[in-house]
Amino acid sequence: MKFTDTAPTLPRPAGPPPWLAKLAQDATLEGAVLKRPVHGKDNILALISHARTLYEFQDYTYFGNISDQFFLESYRSSVNGVPLECSIIVHTNAAGEADSVLIHHYPLSGVHEFSRLMWEKFGDRFGELYLTAAQSEGLNKASGK
Repeated sequence: MKFTDTAPTLPRPAGPPPWLAKLAQDATLEGAVLKRPVHGKDNILALISHARTLYEFQDYTYFGNISDQFFLESYRSSVNGVPLECSIIVHTNAAGEADSVLIHHYPLSGVHEFSRLMWEKFGDRFGELYLTAAQSEGLNKASGK
């Protein structure tokens, strides 16, 4: 049984996650769909605002604080019909700003598709962060997908 299969689906939260409005200027974003970390509030907001449009739905299994310093989101989704599950862990600094965001997508086929779609949108500005169509296809073939 998969991790998110063990939790019931929650009502979709209203609006964007609260940490997004509290993103620190020097925040860092790391994730399975990225080749390297992303630095800076403006870069992170540009990427996340588009990434959110790629999800065909978001069925949340958790959405909220897990302590004073950490916020957690967990949801099921799909992108271009490819199943995708996501966990987001956000660290909040002493000033109450989200200074570190870790986004974990799985399974690998979903990671490849998500990264490829982000490259299509941001290849000119953030192309070094994402998989090209050829790279995604090659990795899918190598993994037997």
